[in-house]
Amino acid sequence: MIRGWWKQLKIIFYEFYRSGAWKVLVATYVVALIGGLSISWWEAATARQGLTAQVTTSAGEMAELQASAEQYRLWMQEDQVVKNASLSAEMKNIQSTYNEGAKLFEARADLAVFGGKVSSIDNELAKFLNYLSLGEWQKASEQSDKVQGEIDKLAASLVPKAMVATAPVSNTLAASGYSRQKVVTERGEFVVAMVVAPGARVMVETASESDCSDNCPTKSLAEHIAAAGGFAGINGAYFCPPDYARCQGKVNSFDTLAVSGRTKAVLNRANNVYSTIPLVAAYGTSLSFYDQTLQWGVDTSSGGALANYPRLLRDGSIATDDNSSKGMRGFIGVKDGGIVIGHVYSASYADTAEVLRTLGLQNALNLDGGGSSALWYEGAYRVGPGRSLPTAIVLVR
Repeated sequence: MIRGWWKQLKIIFYEFYRSGAWKVLVATYVVALIGGLSISWWEAATARQGLTAQVTTSAGEMAELQASAEQYRLWMQEDQVVKNASLSAEMKNIQSTYNEGAKLFEARADLAVFGGKVSSIDNELAKFLNYLSLGEWQKASEQSDKVQGEIDKLAASLVPKAMVATAPVSNTLAASGYSRQKVVTERGEFVVAMVVAPGARVMVETASESDCSDNCPTKSLAEHIAAAGGFAGINGAYFCPPDYARCQGKVNSFDTLAVSGRTKAVLNRANNVYSTIPLVAAYGTSLSFYDQTLQWGVDTSSGGALANYPRLLRDGSIATDDNSSKGMRGFIGVKDGGIVIGHVYSASYADTAEVLRTLGLQNALNLDGGGSSALWYEGAYRVGPGRSLPTAIVLVR
């Protein structure tokens, strides 16, 4: 029985072997084995890559954390007083350089009003702006000196050659009327255009009847003189003209005290109660000069008053040492009680003071100049007409 079963089993295996089916079975097994090994390898490789990426990411994060910790440590060690001082110095550099630049652009605008060819100034201003954009304050400051040099040269060239050629050299003030002369001082030779008017009354004129912050009323000097019935006059105090960049939003406004002698309007009283700006007040045929506005009590019975700066002469002595730049300088002063108004060409404030002292004036106050310069006498402009003006000083007989 057993021998028969074993014989049948051998026959079955023999037939299975001869049919090749065992090869298929072995092949299937081998493929399954290799596939399983491959899957295991791929899973292992993927796991290794993920682990490597995770380790790399963790290492990067750790490096960032370490860098942040180091930066924090350095911040903690910084001296905040020193840091604040550095920031404060940087802010001062920005502010001072900006102020320098604003003055340069305004001087350029003044020269353009008088027909000056400002291309050379513009070239130097472009370099100045480039240094500003780079934050190179020292170079910007040095460049501003070069721009100022070009401005001074152009200001000197704008003095009419005919005027220079025909103006007599004289250090003596004319007795009366309009004169144009060259005055020789220790600071150089300067051309002066002026009106000497002993016995004339001074009237301060204002185009506005009240305070004004923007787009303020203005008049030409000739219109101011006509309104007051005068025979001579000069531009008044500093104001914010429309061709100055910083004046957008406050065009033709001014902050100093002004009192109209004709209408008795008082302008800018509130912000000048404690003002330290110099002032001149008119009383008939005489003038009173004050070092500070606050020293004068507002008196509407006067011929008016006008604050401006700097004071040029005080009792025969020079009152300013400002020699920062040259341009057209307006002034009002007195000699032995006689009124003198006029302009000094291509001069600094200190130059102007020296010129007036040389001519024998005892007291004098600087007025606006530059592109606002205007001087009128007996029906004609002797200087200007310049810009339209919110204030003026008029001489009346």
